Amino acid sequence: MTIILIILITAVLSGIVTLFFSNEMLVGLYDVVFNPGTTLAMITGVEFFSLLMPVSYGFGISLIILKFLKKAFDIYVLWTDGDPDADPFLLLTNFVRAVGTALIFQWLYQIFVDICRDVTDQIMSAISQGTSPTIEWVNAITSMGIVPAIAGLIFLICYLILLFSFMARGIEMMVMKIGVPLACVGLLDNDKGVFRAYINQFVKAFITTIVQIMLVKIGLSLMLNATMLSSQNIMWGIACMMAAMSMPKILREFLVPTGGDGHFGNTVFQTVHIASLAKSVFTK
Repeated sequence: MTIILIILITAVLSGIVTLFFSNEMLVGLYDVVFNPGTTLAMITGVEFFSLLMPVSYGFGISLIILKFLKKAFDIYVLWTDGDPDADPFLLLTNFVRAVGTALIFQWLYQIFVDICRDVTDQIMSAISQGTSPTIEWVNAITSMGIVPAIAGLIFLICYLILLFSFMARGIEMMVMKIGVPLACVGLLDNDKGVFRAYINQFVKAFITTIVQIMLVKIGLSLMLNATMLSSQNIMWGIACMMAAMSMPKILREFLVPTGGDGHFGNTVFQTVHIASLAKSVFTK
């Protein structure tokens, strides 16, 4: 019976490794989450999000200009909004801030992603060299007995849950990133309007995902190396995966609850909620 179970688990592990594990996926896990357009372009040949970003920039900056002109007219001509005795330079400063933020956000976003990627790669290099999720790893872990084989299956199931969560998160992050130029319209208000709530949710989702990816990649480095496979590595590898799934629960007060809470679409929900707030952008 034990031999039959090991054979079945070996077949399942081999199928999962062959279908879902690739060096490109493991190395490019950050791209899957933070630059999914590039990953999709490799599959479909079309970079969907790069086609939408110019539209978002153009529409967002147009709204910023229109709202700037409207506020200036209401304050200094109609005297129906704000203090007509206020220094016009303050309104101009808010206008420059809104346009500047919309234009440089993409650049700053990529810098933060690259920094986190480099830190994670250094951690992985210190833990292990030559991590290779191959059939050799499957043979190595199943040859250790039924318990390590089951542990390996649990590990891969946790990984797949997180992987699909990351893929969904990547789409959500792209949608939110496309909406940043529109949210920058709120910077024309003294209280930053919708921009404050929007960027707050964006940063929370970003930090949550960074923590999860780091834990996942550390777990992969510990687990998926047939040359250094041991009971200690197996336990710590699974522990890292479980931590990646449960960490958002621990940081619920500070970060957006994500994969560990089962709400893969939480960020999209927040985006829709924030979009409803945008209706008041021109009413202020």
